[in-house]
Amino acid sequence: MSALRDLTARRGTLTWRVLVGAGVALAVMYWWQLTQTGGSPVDARWYWSADPANLYPHPELGERNGYNYSPAFELVVGWGRLLPFEVFTAIWRAFLLATVVYLAGPFTVLVLLWYPVASEINAGNIQLLLALAIVLGFRWPVTWAFVLLTKVTPGLGLVWFLLRRRWRDLAIALGLTMAVALVTFALWPDRWAAYVKLITGGPAPAVAPWDLTLWDRLPWAIAAVVVGAWRGWRWTVIVAATLALPVFYWISPSLLVGTLPFVRAEIGRRLERRAVPPTGPSAPEQLPRQPVPGPSAILDP
Repeated sequence: MSALRDLTARRGTLTWRVLVGAGVALAVMYWWQLTQTGGSPVDARWYWSADPANLYPHPELGERNGYNYSPAFELVVGWGRLLPFEVFTAIWRAFLLATVVYLAGPFTVLVLLWYPVASEINAGNIQLLLALAIVLGFRWPVTWAFVLLTKVTPGLGLVWFLLRRRWRDLAIALGLTMAVALVTFALWPDRWAAYVKLITGGPAPAVAPWDLTLWDRLPWAIAAVVVGAWRGWRWTVIVAATLALPVFYWISPSLLVGTLPFVRAEIGRRLERRAVPPTGPSAPEQLPRQPVPGPSAILDP
């Protein structure tokens, strides 16, 4: 029985690694195809072509202004303007694809074939980076600053920490966000004034294909994060953040890739329980435990 259990664990580990390898290969192929053809990097172009001195030239256009994040986002993308656009886009997409592999692991192939994710990488938006920041935020709350200083409203996920009384994590997340905001405001007060005008200057947009405003989705987002806090479910924070996006496009569901580390964690725990041999006087001789597939320790409580 121990030998069979050991063999099963080895096969599980091998299958896991093969699936991850296939995902990496597909990610490299997709990156190469986009780099060769150019694709349609509409969002990456907005970031690269934005005028640092006038980030929000058309606040009356709302989300169609193009560059819709706080001036602090310049700390993330400002370097890209030192490079040719094609080079910046190739690096940006490579980072997005690496994020997919990190979050999805053995599910990478399926994820890359999902239209919202493939389109997100093509366009160069930041939903995948939001997912990464939220997942990492359970261990390093500082990453929530990226969420709050870009799309803002997915920061609703911090209610999970509030209801779970994770005061230290909440203080770190909000404290760093405030610190970055204050420093960048001191550097660029005019940009912050324009940004506030941008995000407060019009009604909540509803765009195709779902035509749902933030107010339509917000009750469901609140419900998800409250139930998740009550049950201790971390994956609901990703769901709540997705529903709380300021604008819900056809690529917006790509943020749900952030639920996969929690799926992987559960699979890993179940496989580990199956791999643990019985104990007791009647138990057969135990073989050394084999490693079982599982996500990074960042998801440990």
